[in-house]
Amino acid sequence: MATEHSEDFSATPWTTRPAHRSDIAHLPAIEKTAAQRYVPYLPQLGLTSGQLENIVSHRFLYQALQQNHLWVAMGQKTVPPARSAPVGFIVVDRLSHGFFVVELDVLPDYSRQGIGSALVNQVLKAACDQRLKTVTLTTFRQVPWTIPFYRQLGFEIVLPEDYTPDIRAIVNHEERHGFSRQVRVVMQCQIPPPSPPPMTSSLS
Repeated sequence: MATEHSEDFSATPWTTRPAHRSDIAHLPAIEKTAAQRYVPYLPQLGLTSGQLENIVSHRFLYQALQQNHLWVAMGQKTVPPARSAPVGFIVVDRLSHGFFVVELDVLPDYSRQGIGSALVNQVLKAACDQRLKTVTLTTFRQVPWTIPFYRQLGFEIVLPEDYTPDIRAIVNHEERHGFSRQVRVVMQCQIPPPSPPPMTSSLS
């Protein structure tokens, strides 16, 4: 079971924390609702709305929970739209040298509040704490806000000639499920090594 972080709503109307088992029942609805923002782009993406749903199964979410690979954002109950259930989530999988972001979703009513950035930063911090080297993701090339959003968080585009075997396997998997590599882009954030502790001098 994931370790709970203390919750402080004084600074923002939401907080992020590792997921609890009881959160998982709410996540498919968040995924389905968040996918609606891509509907205007479906023709150029060559997708149907159904392909944007059920990306992550309950089984995978429970597995991620056990591995501490799942985080949620919780809305403050006293701030409209009031909600005591999760309003967003991020789930990752482990690669050879880092994490892969499988899914990041935020309810539209809670968009543009920094929740997506905060969830990504949870993953970046976890990667740093575990001394991993990278966090990788795939996103839609033609959707105008996706690449700028991740770039501001430290991600850069990975060119096909630089794909690792892990990345190549992800791209091939997505293509088999209808997500053409022509409309997808791989992005990656390099995780700097933790700073060494300050040296202290001993007095003799």
